[in-house]
Amino acid sequence: MTNNEVRPRFIDTRQHKRFVQFSESCRINRYMGVCTGRSGVGKTRSAQEYANWNQIEALLNQPRHRLTAPPRLDNCHTAIYTPDVSCSVRGIEKALAILRNRFDKLMEDSLCWYEPDTWRKTQQRFFLELLIIDKAQRLSFKCLQTVSDFVEKHKIGLVLLGMPGFDRRIRNYEELNNRVGFYHVFNTPRTDELRAILEARWESQQVIIEESAVVMLEKVTCSNIRKLVNINAEISRVCELNSVTVIDGDLVQVASKTLLLDSV
Repeated sequence: MTNNEVRPRFIDTRQHKRFVQFSESCRINRYMGVCTGRSGVGKTRSAQEYANWNQIEALLNQPRHRLTAPPRLDNCHTAIYTPDVSCSVRGIEKALAILRNRFDKLMEDSLCWYEPDTWRKTQQRFFLELLIIDKAQRLSFKCLQTVSDFVEKHKIGLVLLGMPGFDRRIRNYEELNNRVGFYHVFNTPRTDELRAILEARWESQQVIIEESAVVMLEKVTCSNIRKLVNINAEISRVCELNSVTVIDGDLVQVASKTLLLDSV
């Protein structure tokens, strides 16, 4: 297995810290928040890290025998939902109801198993506090109303992740705009953060990354993390074929041309 097949460690960037603060405000105050940013800047990955979604999603989709111990889940309060391109109001209503029920049951099982005294005292049944809708620009006005009504009914905070311009759509819908507590823009990572992300993908390899490579990557990807991942896979292929141990600007240029990215 190569370093590109292993999920790299998450880099806690400045933008992620701001996203966490934004999400916490929406969760604690039960606000609706709108977060926009260019494709590939890290919105979805930040949301998944905040919600511990890689673990939670797998558990939600995996049936468990009632006599087996559930995993211990502490401080889990957020679920992520990604609508289909052709989603309908009825489909949204059904999907959100199932997601909430499964999430609450999973958290209840964990609390009841590992902290039975706490569970008996509180008899807590509802654990979902924040719902994050990824790719929210796919939702029609009626679907957005459906989501808004759902979180208001169940007293849940809401974060809508969308592309630039999605916030203007929301502002045009006065009924929804009046419910929004926060607007947040997710910007591209800084140069030092881009280097950290790149190094995280090569940390298991004996590879030197020159400063010229970081500068060139910033230019050809426009600090887009998704493009960085793609070009990193091509760099890895070139390094393996030619036994290269130093990544420099020239190597980045070669990889960018293969992927039809504009090199400088």
